[in-house]
Amino acid sequence: MTNTLAMFFAELKLRNVRKTMAIYVSTALTTLGVVKLFTEVYDLPEAIFKVVAVLLTCGSVSAFLFAWFHGGAGAQQPQKKEFLLHALVLLAAIVLSFRVTGFQKTISRVPDDRTIAVLPFKNLSDSKEDEYFSIGITDDILTQLSKIKDLKVISRTSVMKYKDSEKTVREIAAELGVGAILEGSVRRVGNKVRIVGGLINGHTDERIWDERYDRDIKDIFAIQSEVAQRIAAALKAQLSPEELKRIDRKPTENLDAYAYYLRGRELYYRYTRDDNEKAIDLFKKAIILDPSYALAYAGLGDAYAQRVQRFNFPDAWNDSSLALAQHAIALDPNIAEPYKALGLAYYQHGWLLKAMEEYRKAIDLNPNFASPVANLSRILRDTGRLNEALPLMERSIIINPGRATYYFDLGLLYIYLAQDSLAEHWLRYSMRIQPDLTYPYNDLAKLYATQGKLNEAKALMDQSVTQSPDDPFVLVGAGEIALWLGNLAKAKQYFEHASELSPVESRPTTQLAYIAWKEGRQADAERLIAQSLVALKKYAAEGNEDCSLPYDNARILTIQGKNHEACQLLAQAVKAGWRHYRWTAQEPIFRNLRSDPEFTQIIRLTQALVDEERGSVTSAAESLQ
Repeated sequence: MTNTLAMFFAELKLRNVRKTMAIYVSTALTTLGVVKLFTEVYDLPEAIFKVVAVLLTCGSVSAFLFAWFHGGAGAQQPQKKEFLLHALVLLAAIVLSFRVTGFQKTISRVPDDRTIAVLPFKNLSDSKEDEYFSIGITDDILTQLSKIKDLKVISRTSVMKYKDSEKTVREIAAELGVGAILEGSVRRVGNKVRIVGGLINGHTDERIWDERYDRDIKDIFAIQSEVAQRIAAALKAQLSPEELKRIDRKPTENLDAYAYYLRGRELYYRYTRDDNEKAIDLFKKAIILDPSYALAYAGLGDAYAQRVQRFNFPDAWNDSSLALAQHAIALDPNIAEPYKALGLAYYQHGWLLKAMEEYRKAIDLNPNFASPVANLSRILRDTGRLNEALPLMERSIIINPGRATYYFDLGLLYIYLAQDSLAEHWLRYSMRIQPDLTYPYNDLAKLYATQGKLNEAKALMDQSVTQSPDDPFVLVGAGEIALWLGNLAKAKQYFEHASELSPVESRPTTQLAYIAWKEGRQADAERLIAQSLVALKKYAAEGNEDCSLPYDNARILTIQGKNHEACQLLAQAVKAGWRHYRWTAQEPIFRNLRSDPEFTQIIRLTQALVDEERGSVTSAAESLQ
């Protein structure tokens, strides 16, 4: 018996069966993970996952048979018994698939009948300058519908690609996973406006409701309110008295201010530096015409925060953003936009608990507002609550499946959860949707570095630098990878260029201090460390709760050789929410700590926290559905 087993295992090795099965199992597990995520994010039938699991399980038998018959040296001709065995495996897969799903079930997505998409209204005005007005009407009707908790409303970003599309309503509804589509047109002549709207069943193309409004332009808000109420009634959605009040509220009495706000909001959503500056100018004009226009103050506050977050302006603009958002809330505490703007200002200051509170208020007022949902997820991620963050990010994708940054954040969450195949999938997916989005390149390169794929990491950052040679965020990422490769000169070049382009608060002085220390320039290193400490002490004095604060302090102490103090701060960072332990364990700046038992224990405890969070992710994600 022993000899028989030995001969069998020897034969397995000779035919490369173990290698084939290892590759198959790894690929199958990755495929299952991706399918599971798709079924959760896009609300697909659970039967899809079950069928794929059955096929992959049965496929393992076929993989084994293939390796057994064809894994040896030289070419092997197919045998009749091999075809018979594969046929039996296929038959078993079909039978088991029916058993796990049931004959009556169909593998197709059935859209929620109370999920609606508002297609961009057509501009039928003689002046093409009125294009922003028709887009604004679309946005405002969508916003009014979003205030109704009993409806699920797909965001503007996801429907804009269907502007002037040749696709049928049924095709669009299927792609967006909605039960109804609202389409329409706008014509403005002088002080008169004609709005035509039609609600269409996404399953059958049946017209559910049609209406034409010929009114004075001053009645525009009443029209929007009436359209929202008629749609809610047509879709049998419950409308609470509080929601009705919010829908009926006029944002401004000044129609010129409203026009400026619409144009500013349209430019703001383009997320480019030039358009953001133009939006700021338009929001200011709206405020001059109506000093009590809460939405315009919220828009201006958001645009100022974007200056810091996206366009590398000094931190002082966060203070202006904070003041404007608070003023908007004082003017109108019953709309979601000012709370979202205030949450963003708090987040930029590092006041995470305050930001969470404001985002929750915004979501309560508008449950279909994707931005505060995604931003709340980011804070939960940054505070180490990964199992709570994941379903919220998935929810933001359900509301707005067209926003590339949400898929990036999903990928980043999977990096922290140490689920690399899913992380890479979603980071690359975000890059396909928006090729000029720089964040995925940096974090995917970091993931590759932790996996030991340094050449892949370098190639990715080289590509990113070629695309965005003057983006400080990209340059810092490229510098980090150069450090991993031991190329101090190249890293120094990247970090110095980033410093030239960045405000004082954002400069990579700690990394430059590490390079100076490694090169024996201790005086330069201490000078740079002093600069880093000034910024870090400033943030600490302001009450910044971000886990990166103690983490960056730990890096400085490590450079100075103060290992115990560095480990104490790393422990504080973990307590505050730091979870990217794999990067920390291998980061070049912490190289001198790798043999320190205290450091090793911190890495081990952080890994245990991540393992625990990962174990509860599935149940947390399912609770969203």
